[in-house]
Amino acid sequence: MADSKVYYASLSDDALAEFSKNDDNAFNELVIRYLNKIRFIARKYSAQGYEQNDFVQEGLLALLYACKTYDAHGGSSFGTFVSLLVERRFISIIRSSQSKKAVPDAMLVRLDGLDEELADYVATPEEQLVCKEQLAQVLKRLDALLSSREYEVLMLFASGLSYEAIARRLHITEKSVDNALQRARRKVGATEMS
Repeated sequence: MADSKVYYASLSDDALAEFSKNDDNAFNELVIRYLNKIRFIARKYSAQGYEQNDFVQEGLLALLYACKTYDAHGGSSFGTFVSLLVERRFISIIRSSQSKKAVPDAMLVRLDGLDEELADYVATPEEQLVCKEQLAQVLKRLDALLSSREYEVLMLFASGLSYEAIARRLHITEKSVDNALQRARRKVGATEMS
């Protein structure tokens, strides 16, 4: 039994996702690896009738769905895929619990406030400092790479706002929001390839 735990601990997330389709022990290892991340994401959300533990449970369901649907040849890492599915599941919960379709601003965490929340996510002050520095570097690179409109739209979208909410906030059309996001994705993708 101990040997199997060591074996699973040595595997990559991608390999565990593949094994988890037929092996509960592989899924259990992924739960151990991703539970803190799911809890961290869940803290950003709230909905009437849901407690934080409900969001964590929904996040675990998203992890299970990620294991069943992940394609290692799809171009993104398993961790990125899980984060995306968890965020989407939480936003879906909020949208269904609200009468209007957009996520209320009060339920969102802005990227510029993320560094304060990192203290709860990382184990040591050193890790917290490294995470803050990495976040600042990413935001600085994005700011330098993108136009001011693209950066603004990307930050609002990353905060969970819908195209419609971004358009209202910036007094532009939803098509302009989509165009800005597409340009931003192309620029970021081109930078990653080089």
